[in-house]
Amino acid sequence: MTERRARGTSPAGREDRRQSRAARSRPADAAGTRARRRSEAADRQPGARRSEPRATVRERTVLGLSTGKAVIFAMVVCALALTLAVPMRTYLSQRAEAARLEQHRQELEADLARLRDRRVQQQDPAYIRAEARDRLRLVMPGETPYIVQVPGIEAPPPSPAPTKVREPDPWYTELWRDISEPRSTAEPAPSPPEGPR
Repeated sequence: MTERRARGTSPAGREDRRQSRAARSRPADAAGTRARRRSEAADRQPGARRSEPRATVRERTVLGLSTGKAVIFAMVVCALALTLAVPMRTYLSQRAEAARLEQHRQELEADLARLRDRRVQQQDPAYIRAEARDRLRLVMPGETPYIVQVPGIEAPPPSPAPTKVREPDPWYTELWRDISEPRSTAEPAPSPPEGPR
């Protein structure tokens, strides 16, 4: 009921609205005297309603903000979240990639250190002589090589690798091969059977 009066839909509200329209068309002095008369008449009548300023409608609040402000605030927060989502995802993926690359770099540095140690070892003349004796069975000038063959110590010859039996292709592979590859023209066309004339 209060909202209807505030909006001007009740009979009393229509009267105020009519008078306010009429007041616009008349001079300001006449409008002021009429408003004074009306307020004095309302004072005289005990049950009559005084013309008061419009009643304020209480707005609902969310987190201390009015509903409209809360909606705008939520939209701004969503826009910020969406704006920051892609850069954050990129940042986190780049950090993961940087950590992975750092680990790979450390592995490569360990391999490099191992290879440098091996290069230094291979430049040592004593290591070269020992490898020549063990791998190539070379001897120094003036030495006599002896090869001792003890049965069972030698490694047995490697067994031949088992041959895989090729499984036939499925029927649809054969069909596709027949369709996709043209027949050679070298094959003679079958001649019709000759029968009695």
